[in-house]
Amino acid sequence: MTRDELLQYHDELCNTAKELMSLKNRDYAGNHGNEPFANFTRVEAMGICTTEQGFLTRITDKMSRLSSFIDCGKMHVANESFNDTIVDVINYMVLLSAYLKDKESTDDPQLVLFNDNDKSVSDTDIPTIADGFSFSVSSQEC
Repeated sequence: MTRDELLQYHDELCNTAKELMSLKNRDYAGNHGNEPFANFTRVEAMGICTTEQGFLTRITDKMSRLSSFIDCGKMHVANESFNDTIVDVINYMVLLSAYLKDKESTDDPQLVLFNDNDKSVSDTDIPTIADGFSFSVSSQEC
């Protein structure tokens, strides 16, 4: 796969994830769709765990499925593929990020998780390595 093919695949995968989130969030969001995090905040309201722990639990579930697939080489649920699980992880991470961003702006202005000055990284932002430069990696354990 070339770099351009990788970036094209990234676009396709993220578009698939966004379309799926749009559909699934309609089922999970309470209050006529005005609470996109309702299924996660509900665990806190029920006294089960914090909302953030609810997100991490679901993410861990998906990571466990991926790990099991890598270990045994097959998915046991016929209607959910490895790629479906990857898309679910992407969406859970986006939901967690959005929840924390929303929480930062509404609940706790002292909590700084996102910097308004953050910007996208472009190729021009990444320094180049000078010709003839080399480096080695130590074999010591971390």
